[in-house]
Amino acid sequence: MPWRPRSILQLVLLGFFIVMAPLCAAIFVTLQTLDQQASHGERLSRELVALTRHSEQLGADLLDIERRARQYVTLGDARLLELFEEGAEAAMARLERLATLLEGNEQTTLGSLEWEIRVLMEEIPQLSAEDPDSARLLSGFDRLSLLDQRLRQAVQKFVDAHLQDQQAEALSLKESLISLIALLALVTLVSALFFTYWINAPIRALEREVKALGKGRRDRPIQVRGPLEMRLLGEQLEWLRGQLNQLEEQKRQFLRHMSHELKTPLASLREGADLLDEEVVGELRPAQREIVSIVQNNSWELQRLIENLLDYNQVLHQPPLETEEIELPPWLTRLMDPYRVLIERRQLEVSFEGGPERWPVDAGKLKTALDNLFSNAVNYAESGGKLGVRWRARADRLQIDVGNTGQALADEERTRVFEPFYQGRARRGGALKGSGIGLSVARECVEAQGGTLAVIDDPAWDVCFRLTLPRVEPA
Repeated sequence: MPWRPRSILQLVLLGFFIVMAPLCAAIFVTLQTLDQQASHGERLSRELVALTRHSEQLGADLLDIERRARQYVTLGDARLLELFEEGAEAAMARLERLATLLEGNEQTTLGSLEWEIRVLMEEIPQLSAEDPDSARLLSGFDRLSLLDQRLRQAVQKFVDAHLQDQQAEALSLKESLISLIALLALVTLVSALFFTYWINAPIRALEREVKALGKGRRDRPIQVRGPLEMRLLGEQLEWLRGQLNQLEEQKRQFLRHMSHELKTPLASLREGADLLDEEVVGELRPAQREIVSIVQNNSWELQRLIENLLDYNQVLHQPPLETEEIELPPWLTRLMDPYRVLIERRQLEVSFEGGPERWPVDAGKLKTALDNLFSNAVNYAESGGKLGVRWRARADRLQIDVGNTGQALADEERTRVFEPFYQGRARRGGALKGSGIGLSVARECVEAQGGTLAVIDDPAWDVCFRLTLPRVEPA
């Protein structure tokens, strides 16, 4: 198994040293190269300065031996001859030094200079002022001067060529260092990105698991790889997932029991009210029939509140869509039928208008959403007011507006009314108080179909909810 750091500290330190390694290598190579270049430049400078100095000194030596030779020929003093010979020996030694510094260049000129000096050293002691060949022999110094001038020009060219080579080498070294530094910088960047990914990978995995828990996806075990700290957090999340699943199962069990325990006596209550309404036990007087109607309506409302709780639990698990095309006008009218008694009692004016006639929807989810919107509009409408349903198609989207007259919503309540169990300040009609989850259930059902539900301003009504659904073709 490949080695993995045991902790985030080890991973950070490892990443730091690996990222710094190319930078340190770049600094080391640069310093070493600059040191070598400096040493080479210093050595070359010494050699070129020595070459230039010896070249200039050779010229001075040649002038000196020429002066002493002419003095000896004129005066015949033996001391002057000794000085001439010493100067000639010094010039010969300087020529040998120049031969080593020039590294094989201008050896012909150096040889000619040495040959001319040796000829003069052999002939000068035999001359005198009266010798007719003295003028011819002394003219050899003119040839020495020309050879010395040629040597100086060669030395200057040699120095210039070496300086150009040094400059070209420095430029090449600069380009090499730039390329090396760019390569090492790229390696450093890649290493930094790799370790950034390596360090962030378990954190991102942990973030994904937390988001999955927040969205209710708890059907698979949580495993977070990486350093010890991340693995421990993953184990804690796995424990939390188990606890949440246990609580979810307890909640479902509670809702199942509540549904059974509440619906059983409620069904008996509704059955008894229906028997009274059908006058099975005898004819009812108008006052008694009104009381039976109140019992029927409130038992139906109680059943709807219980179903809201069950629907709220169901929409949280996002069941798949079951899309079908329905006839909107009769379908919407049937949804309003359970509220007819309450509408007549509150003397509400109801209107249905709009198009198109058909639209593909998830009938179950849309029924749950509209049922809660209709209940909300009927119960919060003012007595003798208006209640309306309007629908239309806008760019492959269906808009359904449900509005009523009555107490308008405050600005701060327009978004909060969709929060679960939130109770607004408006007074609700009827004997039963709402649970505060009807609009929340409606919004969840609409959003499950990819739509939106919001409070809008409409001049026809004091309160208006707009439900918008995209067109989804039936499977």
